[in-house]
Amino acid sequence: MRFAQLVELPANPLEARTMWRISFVFTCLLTMSSISVTGLALTGLALTRLAFGEPPDFRKQVAPIIAKRCLECHSSGTAEGGLDLAQKTLALKGGESGKAIEAGDPANSLLWQMIEDNSMPKDRSPLSDEEKQTIREWLAAGAEWPIEVLDPFEYSDDKRGGYDWWSLQPVTRPEIPTAIDSYHPANPIDRFVHARLHAVGLQPAPTADARTLLRRLYFDLIGLPPSPEEVQAFVKDPSPEAYSQVVERLLNSTQYGERWARHWLDVVRFGETQGYERNLIRENAWQYRDWVIRAFNEDLPYDDFVRYQIAGDVLKPDDFDAMIATGYHVCGTWDQVGHVEGSETMRVAARWDHIEDLVGTLGQGFLGLTINCARCHSHKFDPISHKDYYQVAAALAGVTQEKDERAGLKLKRMESTKVVEYNGKAHVIVPRQPPVFHVLARGDMRKPLDEVTPRGLDALARGGLSADFGLSKDAPEGQRRLKLAEWIADDRNPLTARVIVNRLWHYHFGRGIVDTPSDFGFNGGRPFHPELLDWLSRELVEPTCQTTDSEVLRPWSLKHIHRLMVLSSSYRQAALVDNPKAIDVDADNRLLWRFSSRRLEGEAVRDAALQVAGALNPQVGGPSFRDMHFQMKNNAEFTDPTGEFSDEVNRRTIYRLWARSGANPMLQSLDCPDPSVAAPQRTKTITPLQALSLLNNATMEKCAQRMAERLSKDVGDEAQKQIERAYWLAFSRAPSEQEIALSNEFVKHAGLTQFCLVLLNTNEFLTMN
Repeated sequence: MRFAQLVELPANPLEARTMWRISFVFTCLLTMSSISVTGLALTGLALTRLAFGEPPDFRKQVAPIIAKRCLECHSSGTAEGGLDLAQKTLALKGGESGKAIEAGDPANSLLWQMIEDNSMPKDRSPLSDEEKQTIREWLAAGAEWPIEVLDPFEYSDDKRGGYDWWSLQPVTRPEIPTAIDSYHPANPIDRFVHARLHAVGLQPAPTADARTLLRRLYFDLIGLPPSPEEVQAFVKDPSPEAYSQVVERLLNSTQYGERWARHWLDVVRFGETQGYERNLIRENAWQYRDWVIRAFNEDLPYDDFVRYQIAGDVLKPDDFDAMIATGYHVCGTWDQVGHVEGSETMRVAARWDHIEDLVGTLGQGFLGLTINCARCHSHKFDPISHKDYYQVAAALAGVTQEKDERAGLKLKRMESTKVVEYNGKAHVIVPRQPPVFHVLARGDMRKPLDEVTPRGLDALARGGLSADFGLSKDAPEGQRRLKLAEWIADDRNPLTARVIVNRLWHYHFGRGIVDTPSDFGFNGGRPFHPELLDWLSRELVEPTCQTTDSEVLRPWSLKHIHRLMVLSSSYRQAALVDNPKAIDVDADNRLLWRFSSRRLEGEAVRDAALQVAGALNPQVGGPSFRDMHFQMKNNAEFTDPTGEFSDEVNRRTIYRLWARSGANPMLQSLDCPDPSVAAPQRTKTITPLQALSLLNNATMEKCAQRMAERLSKDVGDEAQKQIERAYWLAFSRAPSEQEIALSNEFVKHAGLTQFCLVLLNTNEFLTMN
């Protein structure tokens, strides 16, 4: 019999609590012989805390432990032993072994017994002494349980992320660190970077020389090398504004959009053929590519950039340009055999696979979340439920053309695209009203469960952004995409700004602040400069830092973030690797103590070769050129390069027909991805095949020949002048005396064309330092 049963407790709650504590102490003393050594130690701690303080707060102390350590095995979906600790009623009821919780009596609570002897959690590390103490005190204090249902996603643990995961928290503008004078910061970016360097005793590298800096800036912003005349003029210009003026000129050139559109097209897996067995060409898909280029060049606010791609046809139904933007939805693969030529079951299965692709691209591209991983079950690592997936899918369910001659499910014939005629033709969506969506058991189309409405993710709601679109289960198709677009582009969405500024950082510095640009979830990277990431994200949405006296600050301006990054002293550092201490402390250069050199992408290599050869056709936009023969046998084939070298094909590589399974051999060897899948960051390999391709590829050979002709035209037939001019064209610098001597010997024996080919194959030509 407990001591509390021997006395009449007073009515006053405070007095009652004091008397309860006394009863608990007395009970523990009477039963001490039955308490283990661990229990004895914890009892002593508990006696001290309970006698002089409040019992544990369930919401703040107990619920996080249960959610993190118990619900993986004991919740509604996986109630092992019949015990569901996610719901109050079921938790208090117990499981197959009986009641798990005895209020006021830890020793007789199965929950405590399992925790005390480390039987639970099974196959995981036991609870810490502090966690055990909290559970024991909570049980002893009466096991108050004020929450009806515990959300298993509420808290992060060592195996998965919860609603408290870092990337899901509201973006706040952190305080800018105090400037360290000896580090010479140019803007707030540097003050964040320098604070981290200073903390570990590192100094940033000195500023790169003018020639290197200009070449870096040109390749980074427009993907082409500067001309010798531009380099020489910049080197001679002592004005402190010279660098920022070049930045402004490049950002305002049409070539900026051509460079940066390529990065976005990688993210959304843009291709101009449909893929799979019937890999047919999409004759008008280039319209979407050109829209992306224009959007970057015009500095379309990023929130509008998001909205137009998801729902431009709804936002501006009479605007052809807004319609073209929706080409985003249909620039991925499309299985003609599955959708059209297969059995009814195949067609329905292909439809669901296509929807998963749409959800996956949208989640990863705009939000950095792998929502598609919850198609068959709740996400194993991120707080995205099985139901969440189908709610987002319901918002995108009408982007595929359907001809449904039956009631119910998703279909006699389906086509993903249609040619739409305004003042031109474009490859865009044709929306169709979808049927009511259901959750599918294990993703099985034959096992529909509960109906769902189009909705966002509850995981993003902590900053006041509701996941509820206010739509019914049969809401109009256009309203579904419109609400989805508004939800993603909302200022309160914590991921949209974080993801895009991290992408910009990734391309400017060679590695993102989060090094998995399309995964900000538990399996992705952690931000190495979290405060800097949040400062940049807030600066994108609400700009306050003017980079030049003439800059007009506009919300969601990507060019504003470009300016901040490339004008920072961190970006302008030399690519030195001769700091032993820095190499010991930060060999990967995550702290940014120097600029990280990197090889140019395949497109930039080809474009630069055409540029220095004087063969690059600057034509902007329009239908894609084709450098591969197209054959339609049983299936479409793009296997035979044409070898053509003319104005038609010597355009920038972004205007190449981007065929699935039809890569140019040289571009493929330089890690240009096949557009069948998204490529948020490109692989970086070093292989013998790359050298063989560059030395033997027909385009590179013809570039070398054209470059030799250019040298003769520019400076005449004197070998030394030709060599000097070639170095300026290829490397933006003059050759050394030794290089001139060696080059002279080579030209005498192998000829000028072979000399030019050698220059186009050097590491210096292929690398941005």
